[in-house]
Amino acid sequence: MVEFLESDSTVPHMGLAFIYCNHKENLAQSIEYFLGAIVRQLVERRQAIPEEVRSLYEKHRRKETKPTRKEYVDLLRSLAQECSKVYVVIDALDECIDKNRRIIWNGLLSELKSSVSNLGLLCTSRDIADIASILTGSTRIEIRASEADIKAYVQAQLKSEESLLQICEQDLDLQNKVPQAVASKAEGM
Repeated sequence: MVEFLESDSTVPHMGLAFIYCNHKENLAQSIEYFLGAIVRQLVERRQAIPEEVRSLYEKHRRKETKPTRKEYVDLLRSLAQECSKVYVVIDALDECIDKNRRIIWNGLLSELKSSVSNLGLLCTSRDIADIASILTGSTRIEIRASEADIKAYVQAQLKSEESLLQICEQDLDLQNKVPQAVASKAEGM
């Protein structure tokens, strides 16, 4: 999707940002972190760094602080106004949790929707009712991994992980049973 938007899209003056949520990175994840990542990517796609970005950077560099949520939102709003369309791709939205393991995706989506009037949003997520409710009115496409895909992935992992490889080399029957057992329990995940 990102590749299409970068190379094949006919939208002039487009803004594009991609973020990946990962529950294992929850110590770094916050709404400010994600807003900052979006702002950074929008700035990187420009020919020159806007003065408001420079001045905010200088302000926080001198104080050794980070921008506030309001500062990021104001900057995002300003950058978005200079684009005909702003596309934000969020992968694994359901893993958007903070250091306290609290769900923050709803706050992130609310900030994006309220500050970017020309927003095109694509999110991937497991099927969670709360996420579906905040994205009411959005197009939804269910994608599930086939059992064959899951087996192939597990088999590749068994062959690439040294400790698993040693165990499976000793028991060839196990090489067949593990992928089958995982695939049967994965339910398309």
